[in-house]
Amino acid sequence: MGRLFLVALGLCLASGPGNALSSDRSLDQLHHTAWTLRDGAPGNIRALAQTKNGFLWLGSSTGLYRFDGIRFHRIVPEHDDPKRSLQVTALLAANNGEIWVGYDFGGIAVYRNGHLRAANPWPPKGGVASIVQARDGAIWIASEARGAMQLARYQAGHWTRFDSKKGLVDGLMGPVLPVSDGTVYVALPPALLRLAPSGSYFQRDMGTVGSFAAFAEGRDGVVWLADDSGLRRLDRTGVQARLAHLGTPYVTRHILVDRDSGIWVTGQDDGLVRYRYSGEKLVGETATGMSAKLSLSVLEDREGNVWVGTASGLDRFAPTTMVLAKDAPAPVTGFVSGPASPHVFFAGPAGVYRIGRGDTVARLIFSKKNIGVLCGSPDRMLAISLEGAFLLELKGNGALKRVREVNGPLSVTCAQDAEGNFWTGMDRLYRVENGLLTEAGKPGGTITMLRQAPKDGLFAARSRVGLLEFKALGTRILVPSASLAIGSITTLAQVREGLLVGGQKGLALVSKDRVFQLSERDYPFLAGMTGILRTPDGWIWMIGSSGIVRVKTQALAQAFRKPGTPVPFQRIGEDSDYRGRSNIFEANDIARDSSGTLWFATDGGVAWVDPSSIVRNRVVPPVAILSMSADGTKYPLSGAPRHLTPNVGRIEIQYTALSLTDATANRFRYRLIGGQGGWYEAGPERQALFTNLGPGPYEFQVVAANNAGIWNSEGAKLRFIIAPAFYQALWFYFVCAAIVLALAWFLYRRRLSIITERARSRVEAQLAERERIARELHDTLLQGFQGLMLRFQTVVELLPRGERSRLEMESALDRAESMLIEGRDRVHSIRQDLRPVELSDRLSVLADDMLPSSIEWRLETFGTPRLVCAPVAEEIASIVREALSNAVRHAKAASIVLLVRYRTTHVMVVVEDDGVGMPLEILAAGGREGHYGLIGMRERAGRLSGSLNISVSSNGGTAISLTIPANIAYESK
Repeated sequence: MGRLFLVALGLCLASGPGNALSSDRSLDQLHHTAWTLRDGAPGNIRALAQTKNGFLWLGSSTGLYRFDGIRFHRIVPEHDDPKRSLQVTALLAANNGEIWVGYDFGGIAVYRNGHLRAANPWPPKGGVASIVQARDGAIWIASEARGAMQLARYQAGHWTRFDSKKGLVDGLMGPVLPVSDGTVYVALPPALLRLAPSGSYFQRDMGTVGSFAAFAEGRDGVVWLADDSGLRRLDRTGVQARLAHLGTPYVTRHILVDRDSGIWVTGQDDGLVRYRYSGEKLVGETATGMSAKLSLSVLEDREGNVWVGTASGLDRFAPTTMVLAKDAPAPVTGFVSGPASPHVFFAGPAGVYRIGRGDTVARLIFSKKNIGVLCGSPDRMLAISLEGAFLLELKGNGALKRVREVNGPLSVTCAQDAEGNFWTGMDRLYRVENGLLTEAGKPGGTITMLRQAPKDGLFAARSRVGLLEFKALGTRILVPSASLAIGSITTLAQVREGLLVGGQKGLALVSKDRVFQLSERDYPFLAGMTGILRTPDGWIWMIGSSGIVRVKTQALAQAFRKPGTPVPFQRIGEDSDYRGRSNIFEANDIARDSSGTLWFATDGGVAWVDPSSIVRNRVVPPVAILSMSADGTKYPLSGAPRHLTPNVGRIEIQYTALSLTDATANRFRYRLIGGQGGWYEAGPERQALFTNLGPGPYEFQVVAANNAGIWNSEGAKLRFIIAPAFYQALWFYFVCAAIVLALAWFLYRRRLSIITERARSRVEAQLAERERIARELHDTLLQGFQGLMLRFQTVVELLPRGERSRLEMESALDRAESMLIEGRDRVHSIRQDLRPVELSDRLSVLADDMLPSSIEWRLETFGTPRLVCAPVAEEIASIVREALSNAVRHAKAASIVLLVRYRTTHVMVVVEDDGVGMPLEILAAGGREGHYGLIGMRERAGRLSGSLNISVSSNGGTAISLTIPANIAYESK
């Protein structure tokens, strides 16, 4: 098993103090939770410990377990020893974070760095009874072998045995207790021994100890002793209490003095008992509803919770703000209360009840079934049932004084106005007068709620109408129903700013004829409101379908001014799942009595809260990463960043928060740096899943909040690296890039070859066409023309000599013969032009013909001269002819240089002059508007798949460079 990778924020030393289990609360008023076999809890938990990282450790009949408030994780020893028991009998969470484990037989083991290994300094004998650590860091181990104690101390890496030579005496097995001043006490009934700080010899104390003894030290430094003689201070001062019998074999007592001075005793036949001071007496209270009657071990954690190991599981007693009223029936109405009354009143299934902070149970003061409406004040109230309405008059102590029946139609709501008059509502408004319900308004929609107005009159909610105000002068609509976004009105409270109106879908503030509304869509805790109350300390308490919350008045006011503004709130009673009643028309489910206690009518019964004793867990929760696996393979959490194999499909990370007060209410958020970026709100989930992550380094971060919303912003971190597959490596990308570039170059060369081949094919086609034309001219036209001349010559010979017609014919024949000779010369010239030429000679002839004698010119050749295809040479000559013409006509050049460079890949012709040069705007535009010389030159070069470049020459003139690919220019071999 991998070592836990923990990052905690100061743990209990740096965090705020935990909550004590108030001594004025009975055990049934604490939040009690039990875990048994069906929850995964082990049995026979005889030892408990908590490490600084917050984990709870359990020593059970099946070995060592670690508990985070949700899951029980068994720690299996690294090596199985058949001589070692499974039953763990002693645990110590050492100061250095190690867990020391004692077994029923088989000696001791130590859990460190994720491994549970045997740590016996010598062959073990008997069962380990206790493992404790003294103020100086020394670890004491007490075991029992054949009824005798074996005591050893481990300090600074060395073991020391204690026997009679060091002060031990014969006696029954007892506990070992190191106390805060450095003293170590050992009980060997009937003897009590003590070892002074830094001492090496036990001295016998004056006191005596009875059987089945247990020690515990309180925060005030007082040491308590529990044995068969009772519960008392070790210094034999103060009161004492009798203890029950302990008769279960192999079970001894354990005691705990909690931070509120309550004393918990386990192991006795009557179960778990907590002792509290009542005046000058210690009074014991036995816990009920435990996972098992036999309790074996007890521990107080850093948050103030008390944990008890039993024969069947694990129990926790946690501080709670909200207390369920004992034996109170389920409320069917809201409350009637008054600021000067110590009692509140409500109706239950059997009638009207009275309850107060000092009452042990709710008192039935008026017996009547089917009461559904109750209103009034602590001295007079109106109760409406299916059997009729009843006016109740009460005494000052809340007892019933007189009952008067009120006749009239059934009503669904009622209220008492400021003058003490009672009003009811159904389809219309009624007033109670002389024992009758008298009509006081017209019909017009069901009146679902009535409330007292501040001075006179009433507030009323009426279906299909809205929120009204009834006064003697008339009725006024405060908010029409069409304007209400909060749904049906269910409750109302008067505050300094106006009226707070609760509905099924939110909360509204009616202030100075203006309405401000908040929707439960934006604020879910405002759904299904059944009660609103403002307390003098500036809190507004609300109960509804989402539970009980309190909000600061200023925060709520800001939200009303700007809906959507976050509203910080505190949940109350969430650990016990308290929420508002359902299926009601209207409600008044929060009340305050004269002591300041707040009362709530919930779906779980009547409960109360002391606002001055709000339990808020201020301990920052440590955060731990439990495990990491990739595609089913687990990776250790210790050491350097974990290196994962390539192509990981699924990464699973388990984490937790070590706030044990209400672990189910812990909240988490996490992020993956290098991956998905922002924070993810995980809620109560304790697992993060990532799929198909790419190669590279990552850092997983998780933070958590406890049940009170206190965040550990440091959290825990885990670094890992996913190795790249070969095709994800950087070298592979370079290889692929090189292949792509090579392929692109190949495609470019192939494309260039295709274009060149097409150009050459066009040239060759031109050559073939010229040859065909020359051949056709010679074989057809010229031959036919010569045949005709011969026939005409024959005709001429038939004419007499000297005749005019013969002379004309002979003259025509002479002209035809000269044309025939000229045609033959032209055909011969065409055939000559089809032959490859020496480009330099061709250009030299061209320059000599075109350039005047006033312009000096020269032709220079570089490279090995090669014959150039005749059509290509003619195209080159045409381009050069245009260049020379421009130099003569426009550049006013005095000298011109013709350069011919023969290369294996191309042939280049350059025409340079020393003229005035070409204007930059013409160079940029590629030609002069209305002139097509340069354009024609570029077109000719393009037909040869060549390029034409025009630039400024070295002597300030113009340089025109023409480049033709070799496979087009040169004669094919």
